[in-house]
Parts: sequence; C-alpha cells; structure tokens
Amino acid sequence: MKHTGVVLIIICLGACTDFEPFKGEKVKQYASSVIAFSSQYSTTNWAATRALGEENVYPTHDDLPNAWASLTADGQREFLVLGFSEQQTVKKIEIFETYNPGAIDTVLLRNAATQKWVTVYSKPAATDLPKQSRILAIHLIETTFMADAIRMAINSAAVDGWNEIDAVAITGQK
Repeated sequence: MKHTGVVLIIICLGACTDFEPFKGEKVKQYASSVIAFSSQYSTTNWAATRALGEENVYPTHDDLPNAWASLTADGQREFLVLGFSEQQTVKKIEIFETYNPGAIDTVLLRNAATQKWVTVYSKPAATDLPKQSRILAIHLIETTFMADAIRMAINSAAVDGWNEIDAVAITGQK
C-alpha cells in the first residue's frame, strides 16, 4: 500500500508538468514613461519624470523635489499622462499623493488596442482631506482590455497649494 501512494504522486507530478501556477497572477507595475503633462515645476526637481517608478517620497508629507508638481500652485487645471512598459489589464490603480492630496478628480486608462481613453474614475476633488500624504486607491472590476497608459486630471485650484504625485501603479494581469 505504501508504494501505491508514491506511484500516484509520481504519476501526478508527471501529468502536471504543463501546470502554470503563476498564470493569471496579479502583477503590480509602476509607470515607466512620461507621455504628456500640462506643466511641471522644473525639468529636474518636481519634474514629471519624478512620478515614475516606485514611490520614494511617500508616506512623507513634505514638499520634496522627488515628486511631480505643477508649475504653479492653485493655477489652471493640470494633467499628467504616464505610460507603462508592458500592457496589462487593470483591477487596481494606486496614485501616491504626497503633498496636498485630493485634487485628482478624473482618471482615464488608455486601451492599448484602440488607443482610446476610458474614464475609470470621476469624482469631485476632495477639498476636506487632511494634508497628510495618501494613496488614492481606485478599485475596479478588472478591465477587459489591455491598458498601456494612465491620464490623471487635477483640479489644482480646489486644494490649496501644490499637489504632488510621487508614483503611480496599476495592478492586473499581463
């Protein structure tokens, strides 16, 4: 009887060689390129490129140059468009707002196949938030399309002072 159990395990291992345990695994990917922006404070400090890669300011709530900030505080409506190195579906978006959070009022994802923008978040700017940094976490029903970029619309006049973004990540399947 003991040998039968061993044989079954060996048979299962042999039959399961094509098994892909990580297929469908959720992947978190940070923005890797700047596609467009309305303005930036400078080309080095608080530049749009500072919103790329993993968070390096969050959770600090300080006016630090390693996050993106617009040219002026409380000025025009602003936007930031970032790309991802690999296309994937999206179930969750994380935007690391590190200074005067709450001004983001619209978020769109770009369908990689059609190049059309799809609105996935639209709410008035949150003017009553504490001034502490936060992760704006947007949970979605997983997109049926592969996304390759994100566009954030910012109502900078609604939240006093500069509104800074440290990083942007999407989670989904590749």
